[in-house]
Amino acid sequence: MIIYVMRHAEAVEENNTLPDEWRYLTEKGRLTAKKMSGAIARFGSKPRLTITSPLTRAVQTAEIAAEKACRKNVVIASALLLPGADINELVGYIKSCRDSKRIMVVGHEPQLGLLVAALLGCSDSSVTLKKGACVTLKYNANAKAASFLWYLSSDKRRVTSFKKAFPQQPA
Repeated sequence: MIIYVMRHAEAVEENNTLPDEWRYLTEKGRLTAKKMSGAIARFGSKPRLTITSPLTRAVQTAEIAAEKACRKNVVIASALLLPGADINELVGYIKSCRDSKRIMVVGHEPQLGLLVAALLGCSDSSVTLKKGACVTLKYNANAKAASFLWYLSSDKRRVTSFKKAFPQQPA
């Protein structure tokens, strides 16, 4: 199974009249999400399932990404992608979606960094994804951990080495 882990793109800041859960993508964020989704579609197989955090900025990013996905793509929201949700439950849920073969997960930091680390078997640490960036992993149910395929940031540079993508993390 191929797992695309994408952080939501740039969103407006929280303020007294706009709570965090309603923050929406800026124009720059929408453009970044469109460009990243196009690049992801060029570099890899298109996801069949998109799982997103229910927060507005993540849903918007997921919907933009789904436009570039295969026509049978399904988008679902899950509270397991909210910051602070149980990472082990999220990992279990994602692994249970293996029939989809290619899934995209859209959410927030630090949840996504913890997810990537857990899938790679580095559960004592996390990685940090930039806004709008995507980590692509390959998960085989028979393997102990997923393998790193590539990282794509908003500058559209694809990095195929985990150490180069996340130099501060142990391999």
